[in-house]
Amino acid sequence: MNLGELLGPDVLEILHESPEAVREALSSMHAADVAEVIGGLPREDRLRVLEQLDPPHLANTLIYSDGETVKTALNRMRTEVLAAALDHVEADDAARILSAIPEEKRAPILQRMSASDASAAGELLRYQPGTAGRLMTSKYVRIRPEQNVQEVLDELRTIDPEVATVANLYVVDRNGVLHGVVSLRRLLPAAPRTAIQSLMTREIVSARADTPQDEVARLVSKYSFNALPVVDAQNHILGIVTVDDVVDVLVAGETEAMLRMGGVAAAEDASGSMTYFGTSIFRVVRMRFGWLLLLFVAGTLTGNVLRHFEGEMAKVIALSFFIPLIIGTGGNAGSQTVSTIIRALALGQVRLRDARRVLFREMAAGLLLGTLLCIFAIVRALLWKSGPQLSLVVGLTILSVCLWANIIAALVPMLAQKLKIDPTVVSAPMITTLVDATGLAIYLLIAKAVLDL
Repeated sequence: MNLGELLGPDVLEILHESPEAVREALSSMHAADVAEVIGGLPREDRLRVLEQLDPPHLANTLIYSDGETVKTALNRMRTEVLAAALDHVEADDAARILSAIPEEKRAPILQRMSASDASAAGELLRYQPGTAGRLMTSKYVRIRPEQNVQEVLDELRTIDPEVATVANLYVVDRNGVLHGVVSLRRLLPAAPRTAIQSLMTREIVSARADTPQDEVARLVSKYSFNALPVVDAQNHILGIVTVDDVVDVLVAGETEAMLRMGGVAAAEDASGSMTYFGTSIFRVVRMRFGWLLLLFVAGTLTGNVLRHFEGEMAKVIALSFFIPLIIGTGGNAGSQTVSTIIRALALGQVRLRDARRVLFREMAAGLLLGTLLCIFAIVRALLWKSGPQLSLVVGLTILSVCLWANIIAALVPMLAQKLKIDPTVVSAPMITTLVDATGLAIYLLIAKAVLDL
């Protein structure tokens, strides 16, 4: 049971009796916990609870809330209340929250916010969703290349408490050009008069404002950064993307990939996460119907194969006993392989130029797995008193189907990547359906040859 289910009824009871008590009770809770509690309440009651929060707590709660709660708040709460709340969060968080509503509805809220915060949030909203520009914050530590260690340490004591991170200090000249990065860990033990230029790392890994967020996440993960600078074409620093924002991107990306592998998608909330209740039932049907129809059409191939070999099946009824075993084994082998390949493509471990290596590797794996399973299949068939010839047919089919399933599951995602189609859309259900039909054909062709039907 989550926190919302546990505390939701109590919050509603207190809310009806004494709204002030709810405010006092929630004020000591972390905003993420408050968002979880609110998420378990009916829509109208969510709004009543949100109205009890003071501006800073309200804004932080909206950061952690699902899309439905955020949209309800932005559409139903007073503009001045929302503006006061958003003045207490970083610009990237304010932009992420405001992106849940159309531009014409954002304008009144931005007008009521403080000029500096509204300008910062508005600047980020100019960038396309899903890019580094939407994630970055302008609150980071800038230092000059001509400064020394003591001057920087003195400056750090007076920095804005809302800076995103002090783990890395960005060396910027008077024109805003990024020249290097100095970690606080390297700065602290250095002698006071040591020049920053001698400490900074000049080989900078950075992103552009239009860099996709998943690429930003990959860079942060690859180099174990706490933050990644975002620059323009002239290397002027625009902001930084912190690791906590990258974690949100990774979680949202993983969720989206899993949904796409099932051939569906969901609505995004203010943080970019996929939501269940945030998607209308009509949109769910629209998204799922096309995929199910495609699988339905592909699934008819199995019926066509059975009709084609109807005579052979009638002669040896025992052939039908092993159909579930064979198509199940092929589907499982294909699903394992396609999941592995898609993950490797997403992480950049496999590229299109590796297609031949991937194919040979999966063929080898399929051959070894098929050989092992072939032995078990023959033994199993003999235990069913199927006779040596039919047992051999089952064993050879299992070997062939495992090899074939691995080939198909290795090639299809690579082909999708080549055609610039999201490989996750070419999901396990589609691979399974294709392998079912072709595997059944392989089975009956082997049976026809071995049993001389």
